[in-house]
Amino acid sequence: MAQCVMNIAAYCRVSTDKDEQLDSLENQKRFFTEYAQKNGHHLVRLYADEGISGTSLKKRGEFRRLMGDARLGLFQAVVVKDISRFARNTVDFLQSIRELKALGINTMFITANMESLGESEFVLTIFGAMAQEESANLSKRVKFGKKINAQKGRVPQRIFGYDRMDNFTLAINEQEARTVREIFRLYLEGLGCRAISLRLNEANCKTKYLCDWNSRAVRRVLTNPIYCGHYVNHKYEIEDYLTGRQVLLPDKDHFHHDRPDWAIVSPEQFAQAQAQLAERRTRYDSGQTVQGARFSTKHLFSTLIKCEHCGRSFCRKHYTYVNTRVYWKCTTNDQYTAQRCGNTVKLEEEELLDALRRYFSSLIQDKDHFISYILAKLEHNASRQPGQDKPVRIGRRRKELLAKKEKYQELYANDLISITELKKKFSMISRELQQLDADQTQYEHLLAIRQDADCFMQQCIQEIERFLHLETVTNVDLRKVIDHISVNQDGAVRIYIKKLDDFGTD
Repeated sequence: MAQCVMNIAAYCRVSTDKDEQLDSLENQKRFFTEYAQKNGHHLVRLYADEGISGTSLKKRGEFRRLMGDARLGLFQAVVVKDISRFARNTVDFLQSIRELKALGINTMFITANMESLGESEFVLTIFGAMAQEESANLSKRVKFGKKINAQKGRVPQRIFGYDRMDNFTLAINEQEARTVREIFRLYLEGLGCRAISLRLNEANCKTKYLCDWNSRAVRRVLTNPIYCGHYVNHKYEIEDYLTGRQVLLPDKDHFHHDRPDWAIVSPEQFAQAQAQLAERRTRYDSGQTVQGARFSTKHLFSTLIKCEHCGRSFCRKHYTYVNTRVYWKCTTNDQYTAQRCGNTVKLEEEELLDALRRYFSSLIQDKDHFISYILAKLEHNASRQPGQDKPVRIGRRRKELLAKKEKYQELYANDLISITELKKKFSMISRELQQLDADQTQYEHLLAIRQDADCFMQQCIQEIERFLHLETVTNVDLRKVIDHISVNQDGAVRIYIKKLDDFGTD
């Protein structure tokens, strides 16, 4: 190794930010300082990446800075203690070595007693490949260890609603648990994820990372079964250790742990929320698929008025000349005119709200007659539409889907389908199983309603009376009394009352 005096740079890296590794980083820094003094070189700068993996250059800011300074000619050599500290990716390793060689800069690996200008590229490639293989083996060991811990029920570092006591134990954080219960309560009352996030932020509630809430964070709470005492882990895995890309594992690879002591909401509340999520996904703007179509409670009639022809919700429009005029019209017709939907009906917001009030007032003028009429209609519909076999059909279909999963697993094991095809099939089956669970919950809800119809009718009337006494009405208030309003192109408006829609009547 050359002993002439020259300007050198040193590079060191540790792959985690644990205290013992950072101590190792300090040792490396001390080592290079002593190395430069011992060999009479001038140490221009020491570049050190802390807590960064060597499999990719993307996040190694100090390494990129070293390469930039090399292009400026700030030093004649780079000193690295070991090849694995320089890079664990053979491609990155060779590209960096070649660029430094092109600039006339020597790279010296002290432990291996090798230099980029003095060794053949073949030898360097072998050592670089060995470093990459070591990283690959480490990744396999880590992945195996994580899977074993997942089977035992290892919990995440942070999860809202809980305090992590150790690797396998959570304790309910009562302050955060109140927020979780509020999220479920508001959602089941009819608010959307965005509206809930706005309410939480107005109340100065923060996430686990002390950030503001958004609709995605609210949805993660609503869909995580841990909040009803059922913990699922091992849902993701690192697909490529070089890129760190995560992939969603198929349902069969997930590990399920029943932990009723971790329940913040009841299983019934959680099931109702999943049914609501599934219903909103399939019902709102259920006609033509449109980018961005979603459930909303932003305005008074948001996603409550439906077009009979295209199935999409009406959108809110306003026009100001002398006074501001607010009206609602079919979204498809508004965007594409009659090309896709000929429903040109416009509903004035104030007039529609007044019409609703008059309609509800007429319904409950004679409560006994109203109740008798609905119960008689319920009896008639029940006799025409027998649904006693629905749980049997749901159970039969669930068995068919599970059998399909086993069949696809067998096809994959025999190399008859690819892993991509397997994941696609599993995803489709998973979605249908979720829909079956929602159908089961909805059926049980409907059965309970019909078994206690008198009480339920009284609740319906109470909701209508409460609505009629409101001075200011919101979208959530409307959702408590109406399921939706249907409008056809002839101007016919049909109101579906929420409680009565549960009966299968309108």
